[in-house]
Amino acid sequence: MSNADQARIGRYLEKSWDWDAFPANTGYPELERAQMRYIGAGGSPKTDDRSTLPPGAFTCSLIFQEPGRKASTHHHRIEELFFVHRGNLTMSWQFGDEVVDFVVGPGDAVLNPTSRPHGFRNEGTEDCVMQIMVATAAPMNPTYTDHPAEHSVSPLRPAAPEKRAEYLQEVERYLSRASAVVPQVAQVEGGTFTASPYVMSAASGGLVAPTHFTYAVDTLTRGAATPAYALAVEEAFMVLDGVLDVETFDAAGNATVARLGARDLALIAPGTKHRLVNRDAATVRFGAIAGSKDAVPIAWREAVAAR
Repeated sequence: MSNADQARIGRYLEKSWDWDAFPANTGYPELERAQMRYIGAGGSPKTDDRSTLPPGAFTCSLIFQEPGRKASTHHHRIEELFFVHRGNLTMSWQFGDEVVDFVVGPGDAVLNPTSRPHGFRNEGTEDCVMQIMVATAAPMNPTYTDHPAEHSVSPLRPAAPEKRAEYLQEVERYLSRASAVVPQVAQVEGGTFTASPYVMSAASGGLVAPTHFTYAVDTLTRGAATPAYALAVEEAFMVLDGVLDVETFDAAGNATVARLGARDLALIAPGTKHRLVNRDAATVRFGAIAGSKDAVPIAWREAVAAR
């Protein structure tokens, strides 16, 4: 693998959890959480991290939160997408001076829209790991509304019963439950490719409308390979379970293979010809981010047809 290709891979076992990613939390044990950066800095001010890949249309990182910890209610100038890998997370969205809670679990996703104050806490008995994607390459520092440094007692209160249903109806517009996503299946060389669109246009089967990038959870059965294709926007693939081979091709057609295990990530530059292959013994499952709101679940189908 060339140095250029290696620089496009983020390996879980070569990274470490950063427990000081959010300096505003220093001195407040209840706010402890760790970040692992893959693409850009996300919500951390640490833009000098050389272990993370340069961001384009989106950033991507993992957050680790132990039981009993929380994140103060805050908002950003851009939306961010949460996808839960492990554990359960109690989310809070703020409406005026009220908050409404809802719980997301493994395989669920929630898109926190621009300027919507939100917080989260781990009320479960196991650690929570979630993937966070942000639609900007620039650092995205939060604006807090109930941080303990500014409020000894939170100014926010639980939503009044008569308002709770109204607020949750708004939440539903931005919530993708794993149980509600409808997979799309395509036969490929050697097996089956399945795409489950989370954040994607309704016409493409998505549950949440995208504004900057799309997100889907895909699978490839053992021995399956997609056709080779290229998109005009960047893509990123993070393995959730199994082993995925990402093959990229140069102008002469020479292939370079990157083998990804659980929580490894490949970032594919715009215009790069590539294909996805499963040479492992079991089905591989992976998250797919595409840097355009117009991306479709089976991205290679349109790209190949257009050639």
